[in-house]
Amino acid sequence: MSMEQEQSEQSSNISLESGTYEIIRERLQKHGGELRNRLNKLNEARKEVFGSIETKLVSTERITTENNCLARDIISLGNNRFLFGYNVHMGLKSETLVSDVISCYSYDNQSNTFQKITASFLKNEAFVADFANLYKYYRETRFVKFAEIGQFIFMVFQVGKTTEDIKTFKWAINDGELVYVDNRSDHEFRFPNQHEFQWQKVTRDMQRNGKHPHFSIQDRVFVETTEGDLTIKVEDNTDTGKGIYSEKVEDPDQTLDDAEIYFAIIGNLIALKIKPYQEKQFRYFVYNEKIQQAVRIDALEDSCVLLPDDQGIIFAKGYYIQTGEVKLFDIQLENMLFEKRIPSPNGEDFMYVFYQPATGVYNLLSYNIIEQEVATPIICNGYSIFDDGEMVFFKSEEEQKKHHVLQIWQTPFYSPNKTIEVENQSYLYKLGNKEVVRAMAECQELIKLINKEDSYANLYIDLVKVATDVIDAYHWLNHEEAYQIKQPLTEIKNAASSAIEEYEKVVRIKKNTRERSNEVFAKSDEIISLAKRGESASIQDFVDRLGRLRTARGEIISLKDLRYSDLEKIDGYEKQLIEITEQVSQQTVKFLLKKEALQPYEVRVEKLSASVDQLAKVVEAKKLEEDILKVSKELEMLIEIVSNLKIEDATHTTRIIDSISGIYSKFNRINAALKKKRKELMGKEGEAEFNAQLKLVNQGMTNYLDISDSPEKCDEYLNKLMVQLEELEGRFAEFENFLSKINEKREEVYNAFESKKVYLSEARNKKSLSLQQSAERIISGIQKRLNSLKTVQEINAYYASDLMVDKVRDLSKQLLEMGDSVKSDDIQSKLKSAYEEASR
Repeated sequence: MSMEQEQSEQSSNISLESGTYEIIRERLQKHGGELRNRLNKLNEARKEVFGSIETKLVSTERITTENNCLARDIISLGNNRFLFGYNVHMGLKSETLVSDVISCYSYDNQSNTFQKITASFLKNEAFVADFANLYKYYRETRFVKFAEIGQFIFMVFQVGKTTEDIKTFKWAINDGELVYVDNRSDHEFRFPNQHEFQWQKVTRDMQRNGKHPHFSIQDRVFVETTEGDLTIKVEDNTDTGKGIYSEKVEDPDQTLDDAEIYFAIIGNLIALKIKPYQEKQFRYFVYNEKIQQAVRIDALEDSCVLLPDDQGIIFAKGYYIQTGEVKLFDIQLENMLFEKRIPSPNGEDFMYVFYQPATGVYNLLSYNIIEQEVATPIICNGYSIFDDGEMVFFKSEEEQKKHHVLQIWQTPFYSPNKTIEVENQSYLYKLGNKEVVRAMAECQELIKLINKEDSYANLYIDLVKVATDVIDAYHWLNHEEAYQIKQPLTEIKNAASSAIEEYEKVVRIKKNTRERSNEVFAKSDEIISLAKRGESASIQDFVDRLGRLRTARGEIISLKDLRYSDLEKIDGYEKQLIEITEQVSQQTVKFLLKKEALQPYEVRVEKLSASVDQLAKVVEAKKLEEDILKVSKELEMLIEIVSNLKIEDATHTTRIIDSISGIYSKFNRINAALKKKRKELMGKEGEAEFNAQLKLVNQGMTNYLDISDSPEKCDEYLNKLMVQLEELEGRFAEFENFLSKINEKREEVYNAFESKKVYLSEARNKKSLSLQQSAERIISGIQKRLNSLKTVQEINAYYASDLMVDKVRDLSKQLLEMGDSVKSDDIQSKLKSAYEEASR
């Protein structure tokens, strides 16, 4: 493999390693697209099996009343019949009849027309009498609405100035007919709970004290209304008052205890209800823990209910999905109350009905759990849904009329009793429509997560969890008629698992990049600000400004090399720096055209020239060299600026460059003189330092020779001194006369330690020979003693305990410690031989 190929492969490996996370992200997007395609096919197959009813406008028709009136409400009675309620301005008429307020109509779904019919139940004697008394005793009586609660229908009338002043007529639903009950059931007419969750009030034990105190909501979000603003934070940090959301409060001097704060945990969402000190209205917010964003939604005050399958919340003016999608409709309606939830038999669609008591206005929000979206809201004054799913509604007008416009819409909210033709031989039919819809809704949630930015907290952990839950919950996902959607689900799960570890690395890199970028941006902002407002009275001011701008641009450009940097923001800063640099450069050229512009540099030349002659130390020469280099670079920059600028008068350019070049040449002469002076100073200072270092080596040699008591230590200390001499040779390599002295000293040191080593070796050999001879004499005596003994027991006892035997062993040990293992082994061998011979 050639060097070029090897370098190319290494570069590819580095690129692959740095882009592992991006590769996994692309893989997830690919599998998400495959899952979406298969879900679309499954949805089409589902519609073919179970049928599909699209929400669309069928027709616009008119209904006619006997008198001019203001339409108020309608309600279905089944069998395509409905009641129509309205209010008539009676004029001189003394009595109000039932027919002046309520009429019954039939609806022909073939021709989409309405026909007034006679309803016998409206002629019920008790009802007619109660109705007459109501209008007789309450002058301000007017019809408000119909309400279906359980198996009863209520006709609601307002009899006073407020919406709470009501009277009702209660009817029982019996086989599609209405049976009058009474007019004493006002207390039964009520709206359901307007919040399908419990508000919890913060307590003192939730407080976190510090420089900027706040309340901790289960350590998930932190809230306070002190220091002039209401702040929502995601970090339990009382050292700073900054957060992800803030807005002004009316009383800036309130303490942490002064505000009323309530909260409700709804999955990833945390609803907040806050009333700052001495304010009349609560403020409502929704905080999403996953995306760490807070949105103010005051519509939560009136009502808020949960979406199916814990998908989020819905309210009169919009909805908020757990994954972070929020939609707020531009609806100019206040005080909207939740009235009912209407599910479709297919399990896919839900209609949420909100009602405004003061005006009788309805807001109908249709939510699809697969798409997780709400269709365009329907604002009307009355609506009714028939058994076949067709819905009629109208919008009241300000003037009384006989002809009232009703729109007819086709919807999926048909009666559960309606028979729908289905393909009952299909595998999907065996599973059931609701089962398939529920699985598709969960898969749709997975697709939404895949399309989320990776700033979504625990994104890949959630992807693994959701994918695993879907695979485990629905056994049929790998069936052919389900388009084997288990396959992309499994791929998504595996890719998300791989991304978890890589994401941790990316988070660290992004954090470092963000911190570095913010640091450079802040520095650039300061430099830009100074460059804009700074006044330049001398050429040095211009040079300093240009130098800072050039440095700032270099640092900004260097940010492009960081992974996950904000290139758009970087380009914006670079462009801004280029523009300001151009402006300052033009100002610099104008200033340079003045005669006295370069005078500060001429003065500096004279000072530097005088400083060269006054130098007494090498350190001073080094500092002076740095000053000369700095001025030289400034002059180079000025020449570069003038050369690159488009100056109309060329003589101006020539004059400026000639002036700068003249000063520049003086600096070159000063620099040459400085080098000569520095060499002289180095010679003087170097000799003194060299002699001191050489003296240190001599002292070290004397000391090391004195403490070297073995040949091994001689080698050790010799190496240390040789290293010192090598370092000394490197430091004074410029001085040839010093190098010869170092070589002489190296030879002297080597000879001294070699002599000491030879002496120590000879002394050791003499001592070891003496020890050996002494041991042999003792062994000779031991051998005679062993030979005089008569039994093996006596021989063993003697050999094990005699002091002379121990003495021989001690001598052998001393020889071994001295490093003479040969003599030591020889003594041990002779002692053993004497024992064995006596034993035989």
